[in-house]
Amino acid sequence: MRRGLRTLVPLLGASTLLILPAPAPAKPVKNLWATVNRCDTPVSPNTVGVRASMPGTKYRSRLYMRFRIQFWSATRQSFVDTDSSSRWLRVGDGRAAATQSGFNFRFDDPPAGEQFVLRGVVQYRYTALRRGKGGKGKRRWRIVKQYERLTRSGQRNVQSADPAGASFVMCIVRRGTGEGRS
Repeated sequence: MRRGLRTLVPLLGASTLLILPAPAPAKPVKNLWATVNRCDTPVSPNTVGVRASMPGTKYRSRLYMRFRIQFWSATRQSFVDTDSSSRWLRVGDGRAAATQSGFNFRFDDPPAGEQFVLRGVVQYRYTALRRGKGGKGKRRWRIVKQYERLTRSGQRNVQSADPAGASFVMCIVRRGTGEGRS
């Protein structure tokens, strides 16, 4: 009997996992998005531009963004982080309805016959003046909210796009000057 019970317990555990509902997707936040707004153009060869927007707040706050780039790894069959990222950029004070900012990543030509498939990741950070634990201590700027978004297409009113209105999920950088596709 004990032998059968040991076999049954792992099976019950596995079936329980199958029955549990999937986690709810993150609530959409209005004006919080990321997109590729520049993709290996004649004006910006071997360059991928990532643009993002984040909503303001009703209180005094500081808004920050950090931009990263990922590449498609054929061996892993997934996107992988590169060593390329911006520092945390202060992009606003929170009083505007929404704030846009961006960062350009420049790459060497891919080897002959190869291409780079790239997408962006943007991290968003809201800070506000708060006291330490228990409401004691000096007031300092502390993180109150954080988000992360992958680039997606179809964003409207994207500033600094090349060409105008560009909004892509990813960018394909090919050898040569300004021959990218998205």
